[in-house]
Amino acid sequence: MPTVIREYEECMTPAVAAFNERLAAAGSEWRFPASAVPHWLPRRQNCDIYQQLFVAMDEPATVRGGYCIKHEVYRIAGREQRIGQIALPLSEGIVDRRFAQVGTQLLLHAIHQQPLLYALGMGGYREPITHLVQAAHWRVVTLPFHFRIVRPTGFLRNIQSLRRARFSGILPDLLAASGLGWLGCRAANLLLARRPAPPPELETERFDEFGDWADRLWADCAGRYPYIAVRNAATLRALYPKHDPRFIRLKVSQSGRPVGWAVLLATDLDDHRHFGNMRLGSIVDVFAAPEDAEKIVFVAKRVLCQEKVDLIISNQAHASWSGALRHCGFLGGPSNFLLATSRKLTELLDNAHISTDQLHLNRGDGDGPINL
Repeated sequence: MPTVIREYEECMTPAVAAFNERLAAAGSEWRFPASAVPHWLPRRQNCDIYQQLFVAMDEPATVRGGYCIKHEVYRIAGREQRIGQIALPLSEGIVDRRFAQVGTQLLLHAIHQQPLLYALGMGGYREPITHLVQAAHWRVVTLPFHFRIVRPTGFLRNIQSLRRARFSGILPDLLAASGLGWLGCRAANLLLARRPAPPPELETERFDEFGDWADRLWADCAGRYPYIAVRNAATLRALYPKHDPRFIRLKVSQSGRPVGWAVLLATDLDDHRHFGNMRLGSIVDVFAAPEDAEKIVFVAKRVLCQEKVDLIISNQAHASWSGALRHCGFLGGPSNFLLATSRKLTELLDNAHISTDQLHLNRGDGDGPINL
């Protein structure tokens, strides 16, 4: 039977539920959203950023896959452009090879909707979505990952990559119990924090909702980045709504003038596949002039340490923000945070001579701070 891809409507929810049940029965952890109305970034009046959901259906009304596209505005080489981010191209083909072509059909449909398309995060090169976009000849690059250990005992008892290594499962516990892990991490942090602290006139304010000051900051600093998603106040209120208590929103000022902001998370994890039961700090999103990046990272690190996190992590593509993390004592680590750009978007970036380390990209540009 032919597969038809159409926008997800509420009348299709029983078919989506049946699709999710088939995935679960086959042992897959993936699920498509149960509701036709996106729980994150629904379409709003006078807001340029929103999500759309599409499903692939056989007759009679059997869902075989679906995807989400986030529509947004980016500033690229000084010009605003509408582009899209694809997430969850989910196909029944991952559990039943009879539907192996559904994933390709979903991707082609998304490209037809928005040729300037990208995917972000993706979880590494072995994931189905990475294979899908590589087969479509998209460019795939790895974006930097940085971390700083704050409380070594909690880190060592929970970091899953160490615990899974052969013969080393007991080593983190020994280091944590003996105190050697604490001493080693403390010495490393002192050695890594090479730069002096930013000037004392920095002021930090927590707030619930982005205001007009964020628009002024955007107007002043956006032109300093050749590739950046629009981060005016209206967009930020949609991305980080005041009713969501998870977000720590910080305004950083110097001599009374706002110079930047950061959005953070401090999350108590439960059996996370990478971080176990840590209290994890995340620098999710940031903005400032490139020369002020270190001030923002310094303040974000200090606030997350006050939140008693075990570990702080951040993915930042732009060279100024990656450098700021290193200067504030963060280490670089293996990254599964990938950027894939469609052929049209890759061509646009190449024609504008924009390199990967000039892209202002982080978790705030993906499909939300999921799993953190």
